[in-house]
Amino acid sequence: MTQRLREDAVRDLAIRYGVAANAVTFATDGAEAGRIAETIGRPVAIKLVADNIVHKSKAGGVLLGVAPDDTRRRTDELLESQRAQGALVRGVTVEAMVDSGLEAVVGGLDAPGFGPVVMFGHGGVDIETLDDVVFALAPIDAAEARRMVSSTRLGRVIEKRFPQRLDDVIEMLVAVGGPSGLLLNEDITEVDFNPVVITSERIVAVDARATALDVTACHTHSVPDPATSYKTLRPAIYPQSVAIVGASADERKMGFRAVRSLVDFGYTGQIIPISGKNTSIYGVPTVPAVDALPENIDRAVIALPAAAVPDTLRALAERGTRTAHILTADTPRFDDILSTNDLRVLGPNCIGHYTPYERMTMIGTDASSTTEGHLAVVSQSGTYAGDILRRGTELGLQFSFVSSVGNCDDVSPAELLAFCEADPRTHAAAFYLEDDRWAGEFFRLARTMTKPVVLFKGGRTVAGGAAAASHTGALASDPQLLEDAARQAGVLLVGDLDHLLDVLTALQFVPELDGDNLALVGSGGGVAVVGSDRADRWNLRMAPFAESTRERLAPFEAPGTSLSNPIDIPIWSLFDDTGSFTGSIVSAVAADDSIDAICAFLDLGTVFDMQAIEPGNKLVRSLTEDLVNADRGGVPLALVLRSGFDRNQDELVRQLRPVAAAAQIALFESVDRAIDALGGVRWLIRRGKNPGGDLQ
Repeated sequence: MTQRLREDAVRDLAIRYGVAANAVTFATDGAEAGRIAETIGRPVAIKLVADNIVHKSKAGGVLLGVAPDDTRRRTDELLESQRAQGALVRGVTVEAMVDSGLEAVVGGLDAPGFGPVVMFGHGGVDIETLDDVVFALAPIDAAEARRMVSSTRLGRVIEKRFPQRLDDVIEMLVAVGGPSGLLLNEDITEVDFNPVVITSERIVAVDARATALDVTACHTHSVPDPATSYKTLRPAIYPQSVAIVGASADERKMGFRAVRSLVDFGYTGQIIPISGKNTSIYGVPTVPAVDALPENIDRAVIALPAAAVPDTLRALAERGTRTAHILTADTPRFDDILSTNDLRVLGPNCIGHYTPYERMTMIGTDASSTTEGHLAVVSQSGTYAGDILRRGTELGLQFSFVSSVGNCDDVSPAELLAFCEADPRTHAAAFYLEDDRWAGEFFRLARTMTKPVVLFKGGRTVAGGAAAASHTGALASDPQLLEDAARQAGVLLVGDLDHLLDVLTALQFVPELDGDNLALVGSGGGVAVVGSDRADRWNLRMAPFAESTRERLAPFEAPGTSLSNPIDIPIWSLFDDTGSFTGSIVSAVAADDSIDAICAFLDLGTVFDMQAIEPGNKLVRSLTEDLVNADRGGVPLALVLRSGFDRNQDELVRQLRPVAAAAQIALFESVDRAIDALGGVRWLIRRGKNPGGDLQ
């Protein structure tokens, strides 16, 4: 249960923490308000205090510029009118009028899942309409406060019109959301200062509201320790022994497939199926019950009816089993069982786990790569986990592990993120999450990491979900809270599965994109123009070529050709009877010292407009192989083969994927997707997130 604090109490509290707030006094009636106004001796603002009124201005509960000698009458009229309208009136506050200026909002909120957050933006009565606010996870320091201010339109106006007040705004934000600020050190769940009036002379909060819990709540949100998470979860991620609880000889059941996939994929550890009916399953000897298991098994896979899961966990814990992965959905809660032992549980409601290091897979063994890699993926969706593994294998991605973690009723995404940070086999991590329960600890941990983190978030329209007891609380239900928290933490937020896979592809093949200058080379002016626009969204620029580069490109001049950046050369000008020119063009561009990365694209449809299938296939192969084998001097290259969705062209692209991968080239379906992936990697690197090692 929450309780609204009286505004004068909020102002007094704010002033104690160094918030620049206008002094205010509470009055129960007109006579008391009049005496206060006479003491102030200048026009005053009178504001209603009522338990069921949040937005006083919109309810007609604010009187401005009231003369001291008229304060008693105007206050009594206001109170009488508000009571008649059903307001639960407690009285009014009286304060000296403040000169008009820019109006900002500074707020704080203990948001569900996210924990303490701070808000800054354009204030006033139209705050929701203006849509110019930014959030950050608390605690914040002066540097983070400055970034918040600069990221809003209002902040840029302040920087231009009242630069001398910028430090005052930053100090107010830190006084609210800093380590020693009122949000983290008082029993407050929401606080709003709106408007905060900013003039050339000063800033001052002229309106304040706050809600408090009846019982003190903990505002600090600890984050998992990577070393501890690695030690605890390594038996689940890279197990040396696996028990299958619910193993079955029925090929239609998950308990059979769990055994078969381990055998067929060549699992390197001990496999122990548990079955009271069969002495062996798929050629593997069984034990009759959990209590017959060896002690301290690394991982138990549970494929049982939901009602049997709690007792099974209890029995596993008694055998010292280190971790369990519950495939079953709709299981009863099991928190009390885990509270008395060291067993850790992934799930429930999962499809399984993949790692090439110990040879485990959650999908068909034929679709699972045995190549050991350094990309980790954690997904609350089993479907997406399977998609990422199947499609990633086709794309040439190399994983350390992919885990379907379902509801995360025990091990949280934040703990799995901590594991990834400590795991020497993982150099970059991607997550698909649907729940905000762990958002605060997830993003606070990610903020301290150096490994790249990519997040595909389902349910983004309900992020936060705070009650609207304040402007901050109302706006925190918007997806912007998620987006701002991710940006603050240096987590790349993607909107769909394709973008996630594209970024993982770029991370694997272009892990070190050290500059912002991009060269675009291809056969299509319109594609190049739109690609340039796309690059601009990521702050990538089409740097002009040096004179020496233009000289190297001059031999490729032909009608319809543009050799500036972006380069537009028709397909028929990319080859002659002697062979392809694509490699020479890329080499010429890569030699330009100003170019940090190259995106090259070929329009396959145009090739097959000129050529029949067989000679067209031969030409595309020649152009592609020449391009990917070009001497680039270490300059990263992203390749786009633009299929016209013709069956032959699609198959040709598929056949050329391993050719590109063998040359350490990332292959994409469109220029837009390639640039989004390169831009995403560059965004991560700018924020200090670097794989720090070969991702292959």
